[in-house]
Amino acid sequence: MKEKILSLLFLFPLSALFAQDITDAVRFSSQNLLGTARFTAMGGAFSSLGGDMSSLKLNPAGSSIFLNNHASGTLNLNFIDNDVEFGNRFVNANESDFNLNQAGAVFVFSSNDPEKTVSKYAYGFSYDQIADFDDSYSALGSNSQSIDQFFLESANGIPLDLLVPLEGESISELYTFLGETEGVSTQNALLGYQTFIFDAVDPEDFNNTEYTSNVTANNFQQNYFINESGYNGKFAFNASLELNKRFYFGINLNAHYLEYNRFTSFTESNSDPNSEINEIRFDNRLRTRSSAFSFQIGSIAKITNQLRASLSYNSPIWYNVTDETEQFISTNSNEFGPSSVNPNVINIFPDYNFRTASQWTAGLSYVFKKRGLISIDYSLQNHSNSKFRTNTLEFLNTGIEQNLTTAANLNVGGEYVYKQLRFRGGYFLQETPYEDESIRGDLYGLSFGLGYDFGNFNLDLAYIRTVMDREDVLYDTNLQQTATVNSSISNIFLTVSFGF
Repeated sequence: MKEKILSLLFLFPLSALFAQDITDAVRFSSQNLLGTARFTAMGGAFSSLGGDMSSLKLNPAGSSIFLNNHASGTLNLNFIDNDVEFGNRFVNANESDFNLNQAGAVFVFSSNDPEKTVSKYAYGFSYDQIADFDDSYSALGSNSQSIDQFFLESANGIPLDLLVPLEGESISELYTFLGETEGVSTQNALLGYQTFIFDAVDPEDFNNTEYTSNVTANNFQQNYFINESGYNGKFAFNASLELNKRFYFGINLNAHYLEYNRFTSFTESNSDPNSEINEIRFDNRLRTRSSAFSFQIGSIAKITNQLRASLSYNSPIWYNVTDETEQFISTNSNEFGPSSVNPNVINIFPDYNFRTASQWTAGLSYVFKKRGLISIDYSLQNHSNSKFRTNTLEFLNTGIEQNLTTAANLNVGGEYVYKQLRFRGGYFLQETPYEDESIRGDLYGLSFGLGYDFGNFNLDLAYIRTVMDREDVLYDTNLQQTATVNSSISNIFLTVSFGF
């Protein structure tokens, strides 16, 4: 069947679609510990060290630390292990993916004149994956609440006339019309009515606005499956300079591209012989595409030949976002058999703008000549300053201000050098951006790695493991019960770098 492409008008709040809410504010701001193997093995504590391609995404002044031209590329193998509790049942889910995590090059120009104030300058180009959205799990369990209430609430106050196709009009055509004129909630009401989840109190009156459920059971077996994919990638142009061989200043101009896909499938069943509806399946697809701009400025000071300090500023990221959705629903009755509605319509929403909060990072490191180093970074980001900047979505900013807070990141790392071998380790902590830590806890982890210096060629390997607990609300169903997810994420990084 030919797809209909539909642009929906802003005559309704987009939160009714479950596409825009506080979780988007967190997603747009999220940054995983990704980068070169040396960077990740040391827990990402690199803002005062420089001299690594991934250090530039923390502090752009770091490119002038390089002694020579430098290039690197990194591959990442990612493993996710989710333990999910829902309705007193536990389910384990695993998945993995493989991707190019980082690539870039820096070009260094040094002066041989010791009297020159600008003793070195550098510029470079890089790509960094700053967030990975790949994840999936199933939440299985029993519940006393049915999804029928979601459809009843969607239909509340809507005239029956809008839920019944005209003569010669298909359900898909009516679904399209409702999206253009009434909004997503009315579309959901149409799906529920046309699959007999509820009936009108007075089916003979087209002005009827009251409805009653055909689901009368008290216990339900439910399965909520979610599959997410996508990434947030950053392309950066970097420039920096060295003053008097002690002070370093730099700037990054960043172009971001974000891609996020979410598929959810909710199914429930009951064995009540008196219930007219015994099975419901409700599928939703969301596709988000976004481009964005940000900038960074940073500085590093050599307090002594061994001790370095740094301060850097990450501007807000200014996003322009497009969302698309699709829906499908089916039901089954032991008495009347199956029914389904597949509109085959893509809902395309007008673009909206979003701005993340800015971030400050301070760093301190000590270099033990040629034997190794230790480093620590501390950053702050007030997530409550994130804003939807489109007028029709500004009502969501109140929820952001009330539910998000300032979060700190702590990164600690070290490296020990033995001949051509490098031994590395690190620890990192990302505080939750939520005021209520039960929604999502702190993310923390350990890392370690090895490197070998072949001269102008380096090979580095790293392993990191992070853990986090969270409570996932089943947004696509409006059920009050949450799924408790204990996530363990492991990454293996392989970096090839060389000077030229």
